Amino acid sequence: MKTLAIAFTLAVGSVPAVAQNGENGTAASGHQPNEYTLACLEAPTRDCAFSAALQTVIAEEFGVERSKILTAVARALIETGQQQQAIETLMLALDEARSVNLSLVTQQKITEIAPLLARAGDTAGALALVEELQIANIKQRALIDIAREAILAGRISDGDVALSQMTNQTRAFWQKMRLLPLAPANSLAAINITDLEAQVRSFDQPDRLYRGLVALAVLSSKKGVPEDRQSYLMEADEVFGGIISINDKALATAHRLRTMYDGGMADVHITVSYDLMLSNLSRVKGAETLQSVAELIGVVEADRGDLDAAVKRMEFFTELPDKARYLSSLRSDTQEGSLSAEMRMILRQIVDLEGVYERDLVRLQLLEGALGNGDLVLATRVIAAIEDDDNQARGLALAAPLLE
Repeated sequence: MKTLAIAFTLAVGSVPAVAQNGENGTAASGHQPNEYTLACLEAPTRDCAFSAALQTVIAEEFGVERSKILTAVARALIETGQQQQAIETLMLALDEARSVNLSLVTQQKITEIAPLLARAGDTAGALALVEELQIANIKQRALIDIAREAILAGRISDGDVALSQMTNQTRAFWQKMRLLPLAPANSLAAINITDLEAQVRSFDQPDRLYRGLVALAVLSSKKGVPEDRQSYLMEADEVFGGIISINDKALATAHRLRTMYDGGMADVHITVSYDLMLSNLSRVKGAETLQSVAELIGVVEADRGDLDAAVKRMEFFTELPDKARYLSSLRSDTQEGSLSAEMRMILRQIVDLEGVYERDLVRLQLLEGALGNGDLVLATRVIAAIEDDDNQARGLALAAPLLE
């Protein structure tokens, strides 16, 4: 791995640029699957996945494409416990993005690289990169993503630093309330529930107060204070009556369910919240609300064994990329069940989309779902269907942690 990385730094940039798009939406001849990726797909191993990815990087003439593959390699390195190598690879990816000399390209890559730096443990480096982002909304999203990575790892203070840099501190607070239930219980000792409660009560909108009280209940439970959990939940039930809109009621109860699920609450609480959500969802007709609810609760249904209900919610999404994105968020232990079948169906339907770029984006989204479910058979099938060599190399790199 280290030898290949050195070879990459010596060899890139030696080939003149050529067009990447072929005729009729096909990959240009120079960007079709190459000998390295195809050979690896015949008998995939972790070593050949990394090797094929880096060999593709060496042969690639475009810095933005090299950056894309290197970022995937870095992500796989993180998942295989090689944090320092991952950070070094991310820095190479950033250098390649900068070589394009287009600010928008560099900033787009920063939004992907910075959260991965935080995942690898370098939150300070991630925040330093975010300083380069010039578009306010993009910068805010990147800060939230960094905070999420830090909080998931139990580095609450790092998450606080990231959120403190958001210009909209109201949004920052509610993101913190959304993320804290995801933190390991042993990292919550320093969390001051009283301070959080005071901030929650500063909002008088019933739906916000409701969500805040539910989050406080979950945090109290994780901190081992069940009496406070019950008190917050009882008050939340009282506040719920002040939510007027049918859509808002459905969304509030869906958020309640997801917050309890994210916080690892006991199944009895999950079941009560699920039944409450279903009763409020039954009258909702609006497509946007139905989609939002599906994105919140689908993963809960799938994880609790009601995969059919979760998959059925895909009907609320009309566009193929949205269907793929939703399905890829679901998790199931049964690789040959309805989830895998639906993903395979979408994989077949992708050929109807125009353009290699559009088709491969959906395939890469399906790959995320296959990898998240540990479905190596489906993952290999998806990677083999990818039309662009750089995307195929990226897919192999992402699959490396599942390979031996």
